[in-house]
Amino acid sequence: MANVTQGINGPPSGKVGAVVFCKWKEINYVRSLPRVNKKRALSEKEVNNRNKFGLMQQFLSPYTKVIRLGFSTSAKNMTAFNAAMSYNLHHAMQQDDEGFHIDYEKIAISRGLDEEITGATFQLLNETIHITWELKNTEKLLYEDLTDFRTLVLLIPENPINASQGVLLQNYIMDLRVSIQIPKLTQSDTYHLYLGFVAADGTNRSMNSSYLGNINLERGLSSFRELNSSTGEIK
Repeated sequence: MANVTQGINGPPSGKVGAVVFCKWKEINYVRSLPRVNKKRALSEKEVNNRNKFGLMQQFLSPYTKVIRLGFSTSAKNMTAFNAAMSYNLHHAMQQDDEGFHIDYEKIAISRGLDEEITGATFQLLNETIHITWELKNTEKLLYEDLTDFRTLVLLIPENPINASQGVLLQNYIMDLRVSIQIPKLTQSDTYHLYLGFVAADGTNRSMNSSYLGNINLERGLSSFRELNSSTGEIK
């Protein structure tokens, strides 16, 4: 390993041939590429990590457009998609005897500022989901310039063969309502509904999303995370 002197165009970075230019604690240095033993057997932990990563990447990939909006605030020295991967891998992955599974109730489509809504509910009428909510503190939204936040709505099917549905930057948070058309459902289809908010002023600000519940025609509507209107906490 050797130190690198900063030139007229700043310090180099990235991989060049068999060496990598890096930075650590404001020190620029260069190191050789590590040797990878491709014949080495992976440990159980490495196999599990690969399986978890692959499952979450496959799950989130269809929603990249939503993720880029919802995780821009959380993306520190990484892409918004990588920030979403990191958060959901740590919070929305379950493991049992059959392997790894997505915990739909804990999936986030946006992260950033604290939620400023409460009492979020939804109804299904004529293949349209109508979502309503209340505000925790209207004066706070006005004071902190949050009134221009607009909705991110995402409907995710449990069966990846089915079509997902999303509504981006439609209604404002002050509208207290938004609607989303749903694909034609069979009796056995299950969809999960998420609501988030992002700023429409180009500042890349976003709020933590809410899981509103799931939709299954055999079981009807199910709201697992009803927002407590008195405390603002999620039940």
